[in-house]
Amino acid sequence: MQSMRRRSAFTLIELLVVIAIMGVLIGMLLPAIQKVREASYRTQCQNNLKQLAVALHAYEATERYFPPSYTVTLTGTTITSSYSWGVLVLPYLEQQGLYQGYHFDELLNSANNQPVIATHLKVVQCPSTPRLNRLYSFTLPKGALNASPAIPAAPVTWQASASDYIPPSGVRQGLNFPASGDRAGMLSVNRPMRSTQIMDGLSNTIMVAELAGRPDVYRVGTPSTLNVAAGESTAGAGWGDPLNGEQWFNGSLYDGTGTQGPCPINCTNISGRGLYAFHPGGANVAMGDGSVRFLDASIDPPTFAYLVTRSGGEVINGSAY
Repeated sequence: MQSMRRRSAFTLIELLVVIAIMGVLIGMLLPAIQKVREASYRTQCQNNLKQLAVALHAYEATERYFPPSYTVTLTGTTITSSYSWGVLVLPYLEQQGLYQGYHFDELLNSANNQPVIATHLKVVQCPSTPRLNRLYSFTLPKGALNASPAIPAAPVTWQASASDYIPPSGVRQGLNFPASGDRAGMLSVNRPMRSTQIMDGLSNTIMVAELAGRPDVYRVGTPSTLNVAAGESTAGAGWGDPLNGEQWFNGSLYDGTGTQGPCPINCTNISGRGLYAFHPGGANVAMGDGSVRFLDASIDPPTFAYLVTRSGGEVINGSAY
């Protein structure tokens, strides 16, 4: 009697069934994997903000005041030096070498300072941002500072490593903010701030927050382009760029357009509109007391404005954010 042979391989149909099952399982697992990955990225982003907050407080402990958001030094009517808050806190971020390489008696675009501010730093990059280690270029045109006696004799151009974080400067006309009251944020231009000057309280005032992805432009999660004719820009996208500390918020429309409006979070990352992050539902902020919070994108616009201002005297309902 002939013995029956044992089958040692799958048939084509069986293989197709296995592949189909694996495809279904992968399709089911992929959203969960992406959700876990984003949770990890969000945590790392919060850790970055915590490090920046700790560095700012270490600076304050040493100098007895928080650093200016940026500093511009005038000699007569000529700007002779410029630097951002990001440069000042470098020693407290274990970047003493970079700090020592910055020439504070020169402009940020000098041959000495350009290599410093073009250095990529992991602590100022949120891993949720689609493109990391971005370089950003900006030109300050002649006559851009007409509001002050310092008017550049010629355009000033610089290149810097992009940052996903900024210190909010304050609130302007948008966001349904009341016409009266102090509109300024926690860190101020050319002016050190003592903790006692944050009249609304450190725990109620945003110190550093996400404005991610620049100089790439986004509107409501979709890549976009600048409307230069409408005054849109990504000024201050670099951590070593003084204009990083010049972020007065007007809000935007909910589609990310408009020069002002009721949307404060995740509508666009154009300068001066509001916060922007690649986390679903909101953005991370570090408060003046060093705590890190996640602000929901649906936050009431005036409440957001109250959290930005340092001495407006507003009463904030903690359950609103």
